[in-house]
Amino acid sequence: MAGRQSQQRFFDFLQHAERTGKNFTRDALIEASGWKTSTFETYYNKGQITQFVTETNDGKFQAINTLDLTFVEFQKRLSQSKHFQELGHKCKSQLAKALLKKARDNMMLALELYNRPSLENKLDGFVLLFCTAWEQLSKARLIERDGEDSIFEPSNKKGIRQTVSLRICLARLYNEKDLVRKNIEMVTDWRDQAVHLLMPELQAIASRIFQSGVLNFSSEFGAFAQVPFLAVQHTGMMTIVGDFKLPAMSLLKTQYGAAAEEILELANSIQQEVEQADDMNFAIPLKVHLVFAQGEGDAQVVLTKATGTANDLNELRHKLKVIEKPVDADKTHPYSQKKLIQAVNAKLAAERDIKKLEKCIPGRNKETHKPELNSHCIQACISRLDWKRNNNEYHHHAKLADRHQYSDAAVDELVKRITQQDDFISQSKRMLSNKK
Repeated sequence: MAGRQSQQRFFDFLQHAERTGKNFTRDALIEASGWKTSTFETYYNKGQITQFVTETNDGKFQAINTLDLTFVEFQKRLSQSKHFQELGHKCKSQLAKALLKKARDNMMLALELYNRPSLENKLDGFVLLFCTAWEQLSKARLIERDGEDSIFEPSNKKGIRQTVSLRICLARLYNEKDLVRKNIEMVTDWRDQAVHLLMPELQAIASRIFQSGVLNFSSEFGAFAQVPFLAVQHTGMMTIVGDFKLPAMSLLKTQYGAAAEEILELANSIQQEVEQADDMNFAIPLKVHLVFAQGEGDAQVVLTKATGTANDLNELRHKLKVIEKPVDADKTHPYSQKKLIQAVNAKLAAERDIKKLEKCIPGRNKETHKPELNSHCIQACISRLDWKRNNNEYHHHAKLADRHQYSDAAVDELVKRITQQDDFISQSKRMLSNKK
């Protein structure tokens, strides 16, 4: 951070502002501290001073958390902030910041509960905490996008305002067919309508839904907060159960009586939806792969077997068969970078209104003056998503021709990222500039 004198001026200015309750401009803070404009921008954008300074809706700033500190304690916190970003440092709303922290705590608690070996039936508690965490994260995102009033229903006759439901939040953030939304809504249905049927026998199939939901949460949390949900060393978040086999109906009836038929019906409906979706955003696909290559991204032949009734490797070896063969990259990844830009621009224009695009896209078409991605935008996004590190569902590198190609999935993913986080492109550009 800056020198002691600058820190002292900064501290005195913030304490006076917080004590008097007066908001201040960026220029006033810079003048009072003696910093350069670029110094302030660096500290604020990296979240190193957001524990003491927060931006208000009118573009001004207010001081927080300084009145109970001595200057020595203030210095220590500034020094510590060099090594981490405060959770919610990008949030303008203190309510959004608080909800973000509660969301992380509740999902962490859900995981701790699920992984506690002493509990036989952990589904009920996990479902409640899982839904609460998603609701808090979703409301934090809506507040930052649409303002604090957006998460409240109109006041009732007693003047009490209730917040909107999780389902309403999801409808505002995701399109109807989004599998991230579908995953959350399925667990929400269990919470509201079938929690009495979530018996231990359903844990095997439910765990696949749960773990996809946790991975989705980690991804959405990181994209919004710009801070990882969990440290890398803790990413083994949940034990995935193997084959899904319900006990015989007679045994279920012995244990649960007339409810046994409902439990079996719920289990079968979950299994059907998992198989129909066949997508990691909805439920973890349990598959075993044998790959004839140095890495799966370079595979020429892949042997696979989805988890079914095989109980050991010997049986698995007999049931393996070739299901993937070499394919034409021009078919799986048909877009050059130029065509990728055109496809993403076309999809954005078709699916989003102009006001939304003006928020998301900093560039403008020179002739029409409408929001439009250019090559720098796409390069920055691709760099941030690290697609070129290997061949994957979004990107393929043809080594002989030295040509980078992109898939339909890349188009969809870019549209999703750009519209879910209004400053995704701007941040990506800054990140790319910092790499150079």
